[in-house]
Order: sequence, then C-alpha cells, then structure tokens
Amino acid sequence: MSNECRYLPAGYKREIADKLSNEVTEPRRLLSESRKLCAMRPKWVGRSGFIGLNQMKSLSVILIALALSGFALAADSEPSGTMSDVTLREHGFAPLIGGTTLKEWNVEPWHVGHWSLADGVINYDGKAEHKDADQKSLWTKKSFGDVTLYAEWRLPARPRMTPQPIVLFNGDFLLDDDGKRITRPGLDAGDSGVLLRGTSKCQANIWSQELGSGEINGYRTDRRMPPDVRRACIPIKKADRPLGEWNAFLITMQGDRMTVELNGERVIDAARLPEVPKSGPIGLQHHGDTVEFRRIWIKEL
Repeated sequence: MSNECRYLPAGYKREIADKLSNEVTEPRRLLSESRKLCAMRPKWVGRSGFIGLNQMKSLSVILIALALSGFALAADSEPSGTMSDVTLREHGFAPLIGGTTLKEWNVEPWHVGHWSLADGVINYDGKAEHKDADQKSLWTKKSFGDVTLYAEWRLPARPRMTPQPIVLFNGDFLLDDDGKRITRPGLDAGDSGVLLRGTSKCQANIWSQELGSGEINGYRTDRRMPPDVRRACIPIKKADRPLGEWNAFLITMQGDRMTVELNGERVIDAARLPEVPKSGPIGLQHHGDTVEFRRIWIKEL
C-alpha cells in the first residue's frame, strides 16, 4: 500500500460525499462535522512529510463542504429586522401585495407603465406624469387609522456622488452667511418614502443621505412646529443598509404618535405629529427616482 493511501481514514471520502449529498440542508451540522474531519488532517500526511494525491483530493472535498455550509448558513439566516410571512400572519398582519395584481392599490391611468408588479416586487421608474405631485405616488384603496406597517424597500439605481445638505439638531439645514444650504458630497441612489394617513407630510422617508431613512420629513422641515416636535422627527441613528440592498421598515402609527424601526433598530421613537389626520390611505412616494417595494403587510390596531 502506498504511503499516500496508508494514513487516509477508512471510508473518509464516502463519509464526506454522503454528507455533501444528504446533509447540505443541515448546514450547521455539516460545518461541525467538516471541522472535526479537518482536525484529523495530521493523520493523512505520508511518512515523507508530504500530502499525497488522494489526500489533496480529500482536502478539496472538505474545502467544498465548508464553502457550501457557509453559503447555506448565510441563506438560512434572516437579516436583522426582517419578518417572515408566517411570523407576520401569526401577529395579525395582512398583506397589501397579493397575487399578480395591485388590487389593494389605486392604480390610476397615469401610473400605468410606471408603477408595476413583478415577482412580488412593486417597481417604480420615477416617471409618472401628473400636475399634482401627490397623485404620482401610489396609494391604497382603503384608508387606515392606527396601524403597524411592515414594508421592505430598496433604492436600485447606481449611486452617484451629489452635494447633500447638512441637518442640524433642531431640524434646520446648515446655511452659510448668504442663507444658502451648506452641502457635503455623498453617494445618492434616490429618494422615496412610505406615506401614512393620506398625507405626504406624514412619511417615513427613504433616502441616501447621512441623516438616515425613517426621518419624518414633513414635520422636521415645518418651522411652525415646536422645537421638540421637529427634533423627534430626526432619526436617532442611521440604520440603512448599503445602497442597493433591501431594508425593512416596521412603522407604528397610533393616535398622533409615530414610531419607526429600520432593520431592527428604532430610529424614531413615538414622535408627536400635531394635527395629523385621523385616517387616510397608505402611500408609496413618488420622488422622481426608481424605487422597489416588496412584502408590505399591515395590522390595524
């Protein structure tokens, strides 16, 4: 028997092949077993001190097993803040996207060809035409009052460098001596938002800026509002994922208070919104940019 085969554990190649074919659906177990087999590596080295051809083949199989188990583990884990359909149903949510049509949404003639549904994803090209900007947004047929809304979204456009304004702690923009906004360069992939109570003023903002998504722009920029109201509409932290990736909103609107969680992080904490309407449709905002939404679920409180 050659040295290269003499020290190979009996049945090893059959064992790892069986694991690859039968246990890839159990990634954590496969990863554990592969690590154990890797720990046996010194026994495979021939007396000459070199790894033989068969050992190299066996080691390659282990590396493939480790790679496959890593991919399976990644696929098996859900991003922070993401909720499964089963979990949403168990907690009393109902889908606002179902089947192959936008039957829950008020699709107007000027929306056709711009707001569309494919493979469970609402796609918007940013090009709907109407003299009223709010009418370019896509609204639900039904009105809602107190709700918790779950929605996944992403900005799919290729990011480009643009000048972006700087927001102060009180909600104002930083201005120079001439009253012009002071900007800094930043990557920009677009702008949109989730609108509540039938008004664009009550929105969880979606954008690329350093302030972070979830901001309640209509109230933050309204200088008639008390300072505490405007400050509460600024995100506590930036919780956006990298541009182009999917994000998850969990928005609770109860009375005149709005709370926004983004990717499992609370970014707006029970902000008070004076004079907000008691009810209205849910909207996906037009802002002239491409945006995608999927898995929109709602629970009435």
